[in-house]
Amino acid sequence: MTESRHDALAGAAIHEEWVALYRTPEAQPFYELAFDDIVRRLGAPKGATILDAGCGSCAKSVLLAARGLQVVGTDFSEDALRLAGETVKAKGFADRITLRQGDLTKLPFKDGEFPYAICWGVLMHVPEVGKALSELARVVAPGGQLVLSEGNMYSAQSYGMRFLKRLLGRDRGNVRRVPAGLETTEEGKEGTLLTRQTDMRWLVAECDRLGLSLKSRSAGQLTELYTLAPWRPVRSMIHVVNNAWFRFVRLPGPAFGNFLIFEKRR
Repeated sequence: MTESRHDALAGAAIHEEWVALYRTPEAQPFYELAFDDIVRRLGAPKGATILDAGCGSCAKSVLLAARGLQVVGTDFSEDALRLAGETVKAKGFADRITLRQGDLTKLPFKDGEFPYAICWGVLMHVPEVGKALSELARVVAPGGQLVLSEGNMYSAQSYGMRFLKRLLGRDRGNVRRVPAGLETTEEGKEGTLLTRQTDMRWLVAECDRLGLSLKSRSAGQLTELYTLAPWRPVRSMIHVVNNAWFRFVRLPGPAFGNFLIFEKRR
């Protein structure tokens, strides 16, 4: 990971911005539904340990701890871990969540240490995504399960936004197609931020190469356009549609958010 991209993710500002955009009261019902579903699909018993790789402010760790799991949250950013510590304390889960600093491309854990691991919305910001996947595969125990959640480059939102930008002549020159998907780089005060919309076929093939067999692929949120909507009624309606899609339609292909569960071959 280049130093500038490392710096963009290291500061507190980007993590606070993500909390403000994605961890709102309006969005919370979706996350409750999603993590109920994930824990059910994993079949994880109460008290089982799960790694939250790239835990950020620890919102996902809290959702897992609230469902009876012991969570080890790791992030390379000291500022993110400070925010995570505040979240854990405020939610009263200090007995269920342990925080440890570590880079996703060089995790500070033993081979096969975790029966379960989750990496939600993190790989999309990692330039060395293949190396990060290799590390995740390494620390999951044989027979263990890994949950990945990424943005789908073939979603209705992705196609629509690309068409609209071309139509309006606002397609920026910092988008490139790579095997892993579509990468966008943005320059900010704290450095360059990479965001990747993932080619799910590449992701499944790469995980298979690393010994991870796909168990299921499900829709997350149909769209994240609520982050751009200026009016609360519009945002609320988008959340209603997202929740309905997740509960009743379930198709991952048109959905921007996808989560995939892999099992490590013995």
